[in-house]
Amino acid sequence: MSDTFERPEGLTFPDQLERVRLGVLAQVDALRETAHTFADAIAAGGLIHVYANGHSRIATEELVVRLGALTGFHPLLAPGLATFDSVVGARGIRVNQRNERVEGLGAAILDEYDIGPHDVLVAVSATGTTPAAVDIALEFTRRYPRHALVALTSRVQSREASPKHGSGLTLYQVVERAERAILLDNCMPMGDLSVEISGKSARYQVCPLSSIGALTIVQSLNELTVRELDARGYTPHVLGNMHLGDVEENYDAWIRDERRRYARALNGE
Repeated sequence: MSDTFERPEGLTFPDQLERVRLGVLAQVDALRETAHTFADAIAAGGLIHVYANGHSRIATEELVVRLGALTGFHPLLAPGLATFDSVVGARGIRVNQRNERVEGLGAAILDEYDIGPHDVLVAVSATGTTPAAVDIALEFTRRYPRHALVALTSRVQSREASPKHGSGLTLYQVVERAERAILLDNCMPMGDLSVEISGKSARYQVCPLSSIGALTIVQSLNELTVRELDARGYTPHVLGNMHLGDVEENYDAWIRDERRRYARALNGE
């Protein structure tokens, strides 16, 4: 196959991937700190609880029950906040968007689990201004001020956009005020849409970048966390590829370890 590719006329979006690549590499210190924090939790038998709403749920799914995934990641996905796949009806987009603005849901979600002494919360929000994401991050830091909070969001938008939460804070500001927190930038531009098309009749903004940035961050953390655990002499459970061979034993061990972690969290152990 030739290494020279002809660019299809009018296609510019792949160039945005360079923005993500450079943006991720520019925050390698924060990534290493986060991987170290994840490794501490996993080695201690704890959990990294991952919250997301809207399309940000994709980043959560990339960490939990995924090929190459570690045990120790626990999804906090409430259907009314994270399932944005209907346009009309009781699960329609307007209903879900209203749910995102309800404050107090963060406390209700955290009430369902006893957070262990080594546990971590990851709050994923494309913009960093969605009230539900701010709500759970704020409640977590209030209840567990010495636990690590990781916010995966847009640095520029969560820093510069107007707050929507009643506290007057965005995720960026929650991280700034927290005793122990890390902000990871999903590398999206302000407003997320990365391509502008000047058409014959109008201008169009398309191609959100936040999901691609978040997934790149997530898999970078996956790699760095495994490397960190291995360097400590700890052998993590990593989910094998069911499509390329018999990995039933690997699956059984992976699931047993994950269930043990969940049980401890549910029972306050």
